[in-house]
Amino acid sequence: MDVALRIDDTEVRAAAGAGLLDVARHAGCDIPALCHHEAVAPIAGCRLCLVEVRRPGRDEAALTTSCDYPVSAGLEVVTDSALIRRHRAMNLQLLLPHAPDAPALQQLAIQLGVTGALFPPIADAPLPGCILCELCVRVCAALGYNALSTMGRGDHKRVGAPFGQTAAMACVGCGSCQAVCPTQCIPMVDTPTTRTMWGRTFDLASCQRCQAPLTTDAHRAATAERGHLSAEYSGLCETCKRTMLTEGLLSGARAAR
Repeated sequence: MDVALRIDDTEVRAAAGAGLLDVARHAGCDIPALCHHEAVAPIAGCRLCLVEVRRPGRDEAALTTSCDYPVSAGLEVVTDSALIRRHRAMNLQLLLPHAPDAPALQQLAIQLGVTGALFPPIADAPLPGCILCELCVRVCAALGYNALSTMGRGDHKRVGAPFGQTAAMACVGCGSCQAVCPTQCIPMVDTPTTRTMWGRTFDLASCQRCQAPLTTDAHRAATAERGHLSAEYSGLCETCKRTMLTEGLLSGARAAR
């Protein structure tokens, strides 16, 4: 069921219970967030997506994270104010020691008027540049691999292979974790034939038709098995799949889809 709410004095309609951050962004609002991705459940970890929300019948607006706030009828939302910017700037200051050189954080610092760090950089982080947004862990879990985990608490919290292992044995080298990492801190080293990440080295597969780099053998095998795809289909890049499908040379792809 759709409900009506107002975001920055503009009426917006959205599905009841949808995340306020997604709704506001779809309406064109520019709200920062480093720990959020539409494909996974929110955790409100970076706390940069703060907004002011006034519920029907309330006189005062409340400052709240928007990624995990469900929309409902009659909400009045402000996405930018002096109060919001002040709190966002403070929350950014708490993240900067973890990744002071990350372009995403530097750009936010410019937008929020943060001209100097309040706290020194963390020098002995297990994964330098990690802001503990857990996007890599959540995306890996959503894909069904569960190769990563968070360990420890407070100052000792870190992301990596579960149970203190030196290598993520369930990893298939798909690279999705690196793709969503807001600070690009996850090391992934590719050579013409291998990919190394999370303490493991994988053989790289190439497209059987054009020889373009495709993915790791382990990822291709897992994808083919889960999707019940033919070896022909799983061995082609997306460009060649479309070309061969258009030319009528990939009848198996129709069945796989």
